[in-house]
Amino acid sequence: MNVLSLLAPTLLAAALLNSTSARADAVTEWNEYLEEAVFATAQPVPAQGRSAAIVHLAIFEAVNGITRDYHSYCIDQRAPHGARAEAAAIQAAYTTLCALYPTQQPALDAHLADSLAQIPGACGRSASIARGRAWGEHVAHHVLALRSDDGWTSPQPSFMGGFEPGQWRSIATGANADGTLPAVFPQNAVLTPFTMSEPSQFRPGPPYGAEIPDALLSPAYARDFDEVKSIGRIDSPQRTAEQTDIALLWQAMGVIDENRAARSVVRKHARLVDNARLFALLNMVACDALIIGWDSKFAYQLWRPHHAIRLADTDGNPATAADPTWSGLILAPRFPEYVSNHSTLTAAMMRVLSRELGDRHAFTLSSPLKPGFVQEFDRFSDAAAQAVEARIWGGIHFRTACQVGNQLGVELADAAIECLLTPRRRR
Repeated sequence: MNVLSLLAPTLLAAALLNSTSARADAVTEWNEYLEEAVFATAQPVPAQGRSAAIVHLAIFEAVNGITRDYHSYCIDQRAPHGARAEAAAIQAAYTTLCALYPTQQPALDAHLADSLAQIPGACGRSASIARGRAWGEHVAHHVLALRSDDGWTSPQPSFMGGFEPGQWRSIATGANADGTLPAVFPQNAVLTPFTMSEPSQFRPGPPYGAEIPDALLSPAYARDFDEVKSIGRIDSPQRTAEQTDIALLWQAMGVIDENRAARSVVRKHARLVDNARLFALLNMVACDALIIGWDSKFAYQLWRPHHAIRLADTDGNPATAADPTWSGLILAPRFPEYVSNHSTLTAAMMRVLSRELGDRHAFTLSSPLKPGFVQEFDRFSDAAAQAVEARIWGGIHFRTACQVGNQLGVELADAAIECLLTPRRRR
């Protein structure tokens, strides 16, 4: 599309309408199409946050460049006069999704045609819609360029961990002996953040207040050890059937599943720009929460319960007892333990929703990867609290890693809301 050719000065009277009259569904509609692309490409959770943040930041900047309600994140220009905000949102979403999920372009082409057809006036040669599309495409390319060298595709040295007591090493799988596989997604530890100044901005102190191996001598470590050893083992008699299902649900859920929950609670009559801002904040903090997790994991390199329990006779703590055959309910992901990614991620996303919509909302969480099991909540904070417990029940985290992650997620979300995409004026 030739952007400049669509910015001619002649406007139809209808072009004077802006997003205050535009339907708010464009944001949530294209969030659904993002979800389709994620599952169609089997995109792993560690990559979902970055993609969702790019898409929704572009949507926000496209709409906000027209309404000028909030401070911009990265676009200084004004949109062309009379550009239709809904068309801008649709085009920004389409352009970023095609760039991020190129194999899905045929489906996205069909969605684009359908979305545009639903805009009032689309059946004619609407200058306002054309201008909105041109602006949305321009914004999308700007956001994509901004993130083109953010470190996601930069080769990273292999992180193998170590074999000293307390140090993370990979779990044996198939023909690979313990410790022979590198940690996955190392780029998340150095990825350029969306809302933070640097990946280590929210890095917590070391686990149990000390570096490894001294951390293993802590009474708190021994308490966490005993808890996960008992309730997190694959055949634990202490874990209820419901707790098992909950642990497996949270293992299946990703960033996009929590987006689905957000779609269900957005205000039905919210303005387009307000929904655009909400989903931009939601997904930028989701990406940064994962950065916090990987930064801390690689900084402290704490072993997972799998090795902690099997090798407890090497940790120097007389309050821990080894079980050489212990396995958790869930096979631990291939990266260090502290802090819990999922606890940080969910706390951050739920905090954004709580701050923006109020904590008390009825909603459900589910995942196509665990069909038939749904969790119902009355508060966003309840979901964040359950994420903490689920990782312990699954046998992949110590309680301290989950509690610290939960607190970091809250702090991240609060900082983002207070510093970014803030209103230009009080309404």
